[in-house]
Amino acid sequence: MKHNNYCRSAIIFLFTIILFSSCSSSKEFSGFSYDPEGSTVTTDKEIQLQHKHAMGITKDGVWVSNEFAGARMNNFYKVNDSLYRVVIEPENHPVNNSPWYAFKAWSNEPKTVDIQLQYKHGQHRYRPKLSTDGKQWRNIRPANLSTDTAAGTATLTLQLDREPLWVSAQELLTFKDMRQWADSIASANSYAKLDTIGYSHYQRPLLKMKISDDTKSPEKGVLVVIGRQHPPEVTGGLASQTFIETVSGDSELAQRFRQKFEVWAYPLANPDGVQQGHWRHNGAGIDLNRDWQAFNQPETQSIRDDLYPLKNDKSRKVYYGVDFHSTNENIFYPINKEVSTFPEDFTYSWIKMLKEEFPDTELAVKPFDTSSPIAKNWLYHTFGADAVTYEVDDAADRARTYDIAHESARIIMKKLLESYEQTKH
Repeated sequence: MKHNNYCRSAIIFLFTIILFSSCSSSKEFSGFSYDPEGSTVTTDKEIQLQHKHAMGITKDGVWVSNEFAGARMNNFYKVNDSLYRVVIEPENHPVNNSPWYAFKAWSNEPKTVDIQLQYKHGQHRYRPKLSTDGKQWRNIRPANLSTDTAAGTATLTLQLDREPLWVSAQELLTFKDMRQWADSIASANSYAKLDTIGYSHYQRPLLKMKISDDTKSPEKGVLVVIGRQHPPEVTGGLASQTFIETVSGDSELAQRFRQKFEVWAYPLANPDGVQQGHWRHNGAGIDLNRDWQAFNQPETQSIRDDLYPLKNDKSRKVYYGVDFHSTNENIFYPINKEVSTFPEDFTYSWIKMLKEEFPDTELAVKPFDTSSPIAKNWLYHTFGADAVTYEVDDAADRARTYDIAHESARIIMKKLLESYEQTKH
């Protein structure tokens, strides 16, 4: 009887395993609800390169140009006596609705003009930023912006003269800007090293910042930071800069943290897309944050190959990963609580503390499973580490964005140190 019961239990157990396995693997991940069809196919796709030039209406003396890094402007023409139109096209399509634009506009004589932004394969999303030098930016005045939700267009009223006015979906944060920022941190701190781990589709350097105090400690934890996989997501890029500045700062907490941890940061994962003013993709027309299983693209390959040796390095352990992005709200995407990570439920713990520090700021949390081919999930599957997708509101107040990123880094350092000490006792 005991033998029969044992066999029956074994059969039931085996059947349960087979059933679970078939259910969990029967449906391959094909994209999130907001992804266009084919987004997880990450082999090279044809893109439309911009023709860089200045265009204008000679009779009116009104001109526009896309002759700078990060620009996106595909055509310009006069609609009628009171309206001009700038046409914005993506690098390829289908593509997520992240319609990046950036151009300069000027006129031979001072005048007020209306310029309509018309998108192909997308609808208006980003509130225009204006600048006279490409460095200092301000939001367009509400009275000078009108949007047509049905048509997906936006019309800007601009005061033009001979000095070019920069118009952009967000502040420009180009490869040159990021390189200068990273160089400034590395030159000011001996414990911050800047390296090139590979090259993009168009042979631009892929930067790595390694931040760690030289100590005699034989074992260290590792915090991984990734940024700018998607070109228009500037607010996430700004938050990542503040985060990295905080962990590389001179506070007592940061100094203690660097004695026990190394930061491996890849702040500009998609230099081609950023330089070329892409809506979403890299130089091969691919969404890099859907290529963390196939690894068809040189950008994801390079980061993977740089990190992977940590898997078998007994002196280094990946504790946590933060992947910075932007969307239409401040939101964190942690791994589902049902999934066992190391440290356990770390993301939920530090976000709870962050919310207590900023009770008047909406900070949403939406857990996800680990089936999608994104950076956060690769870190989990490879190292067993907890990780988060850190999304910043497109329209977030910049000062508040910096404050939240600074506090996020401070809390994460504190809690990682606690986890480190717990594993050593």
